[in-house]
Amino acid sequence: MKKTNTNRVNVLKGIMSSFLIGLFLSVCAQVEPVKQGDYYAFSRSGEVFTPYHYTEVSAFREGIAWVNKGALYGYVDTNLNAVTPFVYTDVAGFSEGFAAVSRDSAFGFINNKGLEICALQYHRVLNFHKGFAAILDSAGWNLLDSFGKEVFEDSFDHPPRVVSSRFIVVSRKGKWGVMNSRQQVVYPLKYDFISADGVAYLNEEKEYLGLL
Repeated sequence: MKKTNTNRVNVLKGIMSSFLIGLFLSVCAQVEPVKQGDYYAFSRSGEVFTPYHYTEVSAFREGIAWVNKGALYGYVDTNLNAVTPFVYTDVAGFSEGFAAVSRDSAFGFINNKGLEICALQYHRVLNFHKGFAAILDSAGWNLLDSFGKEVFEDSFDHPPRVVSSRFIVVSRKGKWGVMNSRQQVVYPLKYDFISADGVAYLNEEKEYLGLL
């Protein structure tokens, strides 16, 4: 019985060793952009494996990089497979599985499959953070969730600041408050300001809201 247990331990050690070696080789085989003249290519372990035909490239974030050929941008994975075609006029790196993109100055988001999760209709967007992204349209600021759905029915003066799904700091008409992602009011919009660490100011008085 002891011998069986010893064999099992040795097998597990072998599996763990193989995993660590694979992880090490994966890190060593990092894909990176390289430049020659006015154009970029990609190298793996120091060896260039694509033509120099990109005019702009980014570093890989979450396994995906944006690339430019001419006037338009697209995305590729670490094997240089296309995640999207070259159809965007402005792009950003991935954050939490999503990237901001625009076409004709209208912004939205794609996921890591290259699918647009919402219509490209916003004036400005910020990266996803803690499951939400701030978006701006003609009515004001709102939040977008990971399904491409706007969180609040009403808009706000500033980008909503997400502490968690339970605490989202918002402002309207110069007053600040806290709501949750279910549109419920946690603290009413009555404060002069609410700081990043959850300190609310009202008539020069401080109130610690306990958001963190």
